[in-house]
Amino acid sequence: MANEKDLLAGVNVPEDINNPTDTEKKHLPVIDAHDSASIGEPITVTVEVGKLLKHPNEPAHHIEWLDLYEDKLYLARADFTGGKVNPKVTFEICLKKGGTLRAFACCNLHGVWEGDRKINVV
Repeated sequence: MANEKDLLAGVNVPEDINNPTDTEKKHLPVIDAHDSASIGEPITVTVEVGKLLKHPNEPAHHIEWLDLYEDKLYLARADFTGGKVNPKVTFEICLKKGGTLRAFACCNLHGVWEGDRKINVV
């Protein structure tokens, strides 16, 4: 894992998705959704930061926002305040073409993190 100074240089992803470090587990946005969907039909997508290992979420160290994309298409945003708010949000979205859902979450101390999930269109 890169040192913490490097975490602010770009978008972070686990170096080994099968064996993430504690820092990666705390910051990785985890997407929960069905594996398949129909184009134009609403689906429920839940994204949670700290699902693998709880993120502190206190005023001095917290998740500021979470964005959701379908590949490169922007879908939704949730903003969070410092405090004991669990950085978890549920969106109802309609896919335009299918592909990969990508969630980006920003920690005020450790930068932006990306998690993804493939969604097949049926």
